[in-house]
Amino acid sequence: MRKGFLKYFFSLFILLLWGCGEMPVDWRPTFDSKDTIPFGTYVLRQELTEIFPDSNIYNIHQKTEDYLDQIQYDYRYDHYMFIYNELMFDESTWEKITEYVYKGGSAFISLPVHNLVFERSLGVKTTKLPYNPTAKSVNLSVKTPDSEKKYLFEKGYDTAYFSDFVEEKTEILGYIEYNETKAPNFLKVYHGNGYFLLHAEPVAFTNYYMLRQNNHQYVTDVFSYLSPEDILWDNHRINRRQSGERNDGGLFNGLNFIMKHEALRWAFFLLISLGILYLLFNSKRRQKAVPILLPYPNYTLDFAKTLSELYRYNANHTAMVRYKINYFLEQLRQHYNITSKDTEKDFSEILSAKSGVDINLCKKLVLTIDIFRTKNYLDKEDFFKLQTLIESFNHKSNHYGRPSTRK
Repeated sequence: MRKGFLKYFFSLFILLLWGCGEMPVDWRPTFDSKDTIPFGTYVLRQELTEIFPDSNIYNIHQKTEDYLDQIQYDYRYDHYMFIYNELMFDESTWEKITEYVYKGGSAFISLPVHNLVFERSLGVKTTKLPYNPTAKSVNLSVKTPDSEKKYLFEKGYDTAYFSDFVEEKTEILGYIEYNETKAPNFLKVYHGNGYFLLHAEPVAFTNYYMLRQNNHQYVTDVFSYLSPEDILWDNHRINRRQSGERNDGGLFNGLNFIMKHEALRWAFFLLISLGILYLLFNSKRRQKAVPILLPYPNYTLDFAKTLSELYRYNANHTAMVRYKINYFLEQLRQHYNITSKDTEKDFSEILSAKSGVDINLCKKLVLTIDIFRTKNYLDKEDFFKLQTLIESFNHKSNHYGRPSTRK
């Protein structure tokens, strides 16, 4: 016993030591508003209510194309916002976004890759500056009413810029400076009755830079060009929505959340291990319970009580008389083999001959049955009259049994 206990204690100790390791930082660029990792956008999504205090913020939970169709049907034209490092959508969705802006909406899109739909519709082309291994940072600048402010970015940045655009309908609002080259990376492009704010460095809006030095001020300066309408935030669970993965808040969604965090994952494994150890120790000290076999209950009396209560409070003598007649005729058929065909003859004589009951009582009983079967309404007195005749017949016939000698 002592050796077994030491073995289990040592296994638990190893699990505890293994779970106390340092949790590595997840540097994946998800840009999801639910992710608190460095390159998620959780902080930005929470701060939008402070940046735009007079605007309502809506998370898009369905396909972007379907959602834009829905709000255009309601004649709503809010400010659409999308921040990501890939195209993500197909061409039909991007065309729906350009159509939404053309009819009077507006959109802020931070995307470092080339978009064929934007090139066809807006004349905008995205390119990247040549990579220089000695350059360790980039400067992003944005125009303000007073001056052009610059901000330093040293990790996870891209070098995308807008290499081509239609000058007649485009305003340059910001630049990227990299490897001694300055190029536009923030544009305002007018399109129909609305406009696009196109940005080429989405990493500037992630948690890492929102909490680092004064980089959050760059986001505030960029968003100062946005109109005060309500905002449609299109980075809520965007990977799940595009992959078709279910997100209904059920068991597997909760396990996915646990497995994404190192501390929760090891706590979950530790809980399972403790449960297994408890079962192993507890199973040795318990005997299997002996099942108790109860006899089958007899509900005959309960059934009779139920029926009596039913007729007591809901007396329907017409139905009761008919049930009594049908039951009596069925008993005659079973005991004396008197069928419905026999009733075409003199039923009283047949009944008297087979039961041994005097002919007068049989005639009176048969006549009463015939009369009651033709009536539409029967009262309590009729029921007792029929009951008295049937009981007299049963008593004289010895309860449907043939007498030994006939009088």
